[in-house]
Amino acid sequence: MNEPDESILEIIFQAREDELAQLDKRDKEFLNSDDVNKKKKYYNLKNQLDKIPYNLNKIKEEISKSIEDYIETVECENSYFTEKYYLKGLKDGMKLMSEVIQ
Repeated sequence: MNEPDESILEIIFQAREDELAQLDKRDKEFLNSDDVNKKKKYYNLKNQLDKIPYNLNKIKEEISKSIEDYIETVECENSYFTEKYYLKGLKDGMKLMSEVIQ
């Protein structure tokens, strides 16, 4: 596709991204379910780390930091691929639409 189409796609993506970022009741229920309740899992992890003896605090801090870095990496990767596939879907849809119109 040429450059103007890509900038239009970027605008569409941004608009949809903002719209989809709003959490509805169903989203909140999903996020609070046991399978994805990050707060619950965070506190479970924190409780386990708190059981580490005081003299091993440095190791506990390093483990915590490593886990946080890993989570950020997974979230960054997920965001990248979500955007990539969303934009690819938009491009495919626009191409199909232009073929149907012709």
